[in-house]
Amino acid sequence: MNFTGKEDIEKPIEEVFAAVTDHEAFEKQVLRRGHEVTRTDALDASGVGMSWKMRFPIRGQMRDLNATVSAYDKPEHVALDLNIGGLDAVVKIDLIELSKMRTRMSLDIELMPRTITSRVLVQSLRLRRSSLTQGLRRRMAEFALQVEARPAPAA
Repeated sequence: MNFTGKEDIEKPIEEVFAAVTDHEAFEKQVLRRGHEVTRTDALDASGVGMSWKMRFPIRGQMRDLNATVSAYDKPEHVALDLNIGGLDAVVKIDLIELSKMRTRMSLDIELMPRTITSRVLVQSLRLRRSSLTQGLRRRMAEFALQVEARPAPAA
């Protein structure tokens, strides 16, 4: 099962890529929501192999999510492999430079259930596909506004 979205951002591709790969900011967001997040790699620089472990409640039960950066092609592409129980997911973010000050961000999330329980979950998500896709696009638009509001880096 796939979810996709596109959003145009009024910033240069390098600044959008920096925002997409600002892992410290995403870790802070997770912590602000009261969830646990731990970096599990020993890399000094951003790139393939970065990984995290997160714990958060889903339907009243604590779940563990493992995330690993599987592709990192600056400034056009980032991919994450996610695993939560019996459900694997691949999140791909592609950036296309439309002009010097405009970038198109494409997001593709592919869910791959490995157990009967996760297949049932994915089937229930199929029934809510349109509302989930709307939510994804709303979050992408919010992210685009946040990136556009960031000050340009000092040269």
